[in-house]
Amino acid sequence: MDAVFIISTVLNFLAFFLTAAGTYVMLKGIDADEHLAADGIGSVKYFTVQSNLLYGIYAGVFAVCELIYGSADAIPQVMYLLKYIFTVGITLTMITVLCYLAPVVEKSYPPLFKGANLYFHLLVPLLGLASFCFFEKSAVISVPQVFLGLIPFMLYGIYYAVNALSHAENGQVSIKYDWYAFLAKGIDKAAIASVIMFAAAAAICFGLWFVNSI
Repeated sequence: MDAVFIISTVLNFLAFFLTAAGTYVMLKGIDADEHLAADGIGSVKYFTVQSNLLYGIYAGVFAVCELIYGSADAIPQVMYLLKYIFTVGITLTMITVLCYLAPVVEKSYPPLFKGANLYFHLLVPLLGLASFCFFEKSAVISVPQVFLGLIPFMLYGIYYAVNALSHAENGQVSIKYDWYAFLAKGIDKAAIASVIMFAAAAAICFGLWFVNSI
């Protein structure tokens, strides 16, 4: 095994264990901020938690397969494709927190990096970015396959919209079902935000693909 391959394996195992640690902290509500916390089993509804759980579990599987196959080139390309898709999910989470939630919503970063959020908003996404972009260069992803990175985002968007709109009363959706307050300013504003978010997600897809390929 060369050094790059070993580093990839270590980073993937580390992501798995940090995801497990973050999940434990979340379920126990340790150091959770009162309104931004990933706190308790109910937090699994958030894209942040879902994307991190998917990535963390898969990173563990990928690391075990790296040990089994023994070299980067021996790993099936479909495994790299799945790694790319899950990495897009956690990157989207981190970028949203850094560029929108912290400066715009909270106007402060500390609350967004307390408790389980430290793992899910920062540590695991950084590990995922580092491993895929710099230490998994054997991934061969075609331009059409780049768009597969949008799958988690699109599926969650459909789930969120159906769940929220199906509970609308007099044109309003309770925060219980619209937990991101995405529809608070009306469906037209939500539609515009959706287009912006789609464009951002697509940019992340191409960004990861480009950095990995150079």
